[in-house]
Amino acid sequence: MATYAILGSTGNCGSAIIQNLLKSPNNKVHAYCRNQTKLQRLIPEVVDNKNVQIFQGSIYDVELLADCVRGTKAVFLVVTTNDNVPGCRVSRDCATSVIQALQKIKAEASPGLKLPKLVLLSSATIDDHLARHMPGWFRPIMLAAASHVYEDLRLTEVFLRSHADWVSSIFIKPAGLSVDVSRGHKLTLDEEESFISYLDLSAGMIEAAADDESRYDGRNVGVELSSRGELRCVLSWD
Repeated sequence: MATYAILGSTGNCGSAIIQNLLKSPNNKVHAYCRNQTKLQRLIPEVVDNKNVQIFQGSIYDVELLADCVRGTKAVFLVVTTNDNVPGCRVSRDCATSVIQALQKIKAEASPGLKLPKLVLLSSATIDDHLARHMPGWFRPIMLAAASHVYEDLRLTEVFLRSHADWVSSIFIKPAGLSVDVSRGHKLTLDEEESFISYLDLSAGMIEAAADDESRYDGRNVGVELSSRGELRCVLSWD
């Protein structure tokens, strides 16, 4: 049985990850959130579920975070914000606290402890390769509209990569997201697709985290529909 920690459990992506994980009785969930009541309202399946442990607290509570991520296979960093304000560091603060928690766990453990992988929700918009097919007029608009949020994500990636010698990270970079049903997904190192649902995005994140061959460690990973073109007939960049 594999245990996964989700930081940002009440957000669209975090709740979708939990819903997908709970489809299998072989998964255990450590759900980290600021408001347990809100989480239970959003995802009734977590109530009295023996495979779910809820950790309620601040993202700055390193002791509680250490309890949450200890013994897990992967930690999903999906704490996000839509507020594009100067000095935004929501993602960096989350990553910093997680690294501090892992340092604490490592210091207290016996040699040879296997630490969880970190799976960061980032964006294809800040990736020159994945975003290379975005229209020339569109990407600059997106970068300007969420400039502080994107800078926070960029610096978070730099920070996590600086710890790559002892912690593996995967950087998930979707394009446009929507609240929709699952239509099937596939992982890619070369493409982005708008739009995919949070359910498909989260399924892709779980797949990358569960990959025992570590093919996605340290990589920028896109998530697209398994049947490309299903939505492109309606949503086109042209």
